[in-house]
Amino acid sequence: MPLSVFSPHRPPNHSPHGQPRHQPLANAWLGVGKVLCTSLFLGLCVGMAALLPSTPAQAQSALKTTTNSLGMKLVRIPAGSFTMGACKPDTPNCTQPDPDAQGDDGPPHRVTVKAFWLADTEVTQGQFKQFIMATGRADLITEDFIKNNNVGDHAAITGVSWNDAQDFLAWLNKTQGGGYRLPTEAEWEYACRAGGQHRHCGSDDVESVAWHLNNSGSRVHGVASKRPNAWGLHDMSGNVWEWVQDVWYDSYYGAPTDGSAWTSGGYQIHRVLRGGSWSDSALGVRSAYRNNYAPVVRDDFIGFRLARTAQ
Repeated sequence: MPLSVFSPHRPPNHSPHGQPRHQPLANAWLGVGKVLCTSLFLGLCVGMAALLPSTPAQAQSALKTTTNSLGMKLVRIPAGSFTMGACKPDTPNCTQPDPDAQGDDGPPHRVTVKAFWLADTEVTQGQFKQFIMATGRADLITEDFIKNNNVGDHAAITGVSWNDAQDFLAWLNKTQGGGYRLPTEAEWEYACRAGGQHRHCGSDDVESVAWHLNNSGSRVHGVASKRPNAWGLHDMSGNVWEWVQDVWYDSYYGAPTDGSAWTSGGYQIHRVLRGGSWSDSALGVRSAYRNNYAPVVRDDFIGFRLARTAQ
């Protein structure tokens, strides 16, 4: 059966309707919209005004970091091998048991990953705002986009499609020296696990590392407000789902073992997301949990994180 634009994992109306939204103290998106509201964007922007109302020392020092001119901090993730995925404990020859494993979480398999750079947080609203201002992308500033990104510049950007993320990366590569991209799914899980086998990215205690359904207050939060994993990466579990480069497969049978993106075959109309979000249960923010959507989908629980190829 062909897939729709929505994920088979969750219904189109995944976002909880009717729940109170966080009201901003000051919303800078209106200012961005005013700057971009030239005659070219007049029809889009009419009425816009009416729409708006700590890292542990060990994690900080363990790995090399760099910060670009936009203030994006990236951590150099070391090369290595790990077991990717999970399986039910009663699965024959199960090498990575998890009682909550889903069918598409496995089978567990060994993957060797080259060194690469990964942002220590998800892309923020403030960083994405700079992209919109620099490129004149007023088409992105819709009513839904404004409502979903009203928490402040330090919060993770939401309502961003896979295609939007690619446009952001193309702009970043022109202005910041090249090599920026989405992580592969294998790189993402390798960085999430950070040399361990925790249930969530950095801990078996979900409350310490993740904003999820039971503690988020039904909204996205500022990045780096939860404890990082052993490699200094924040919010790998929870806050917003993160796009990766790979197309969707419903298992790891035949998956690359060299850490590269799986981009041939599969369900070409869907891309993978990892990490879970503020609107998912603790089960949905597990290290091994996977999801997928069409690359055009924007929703208030979807964002992304940058990777960069190591030279």
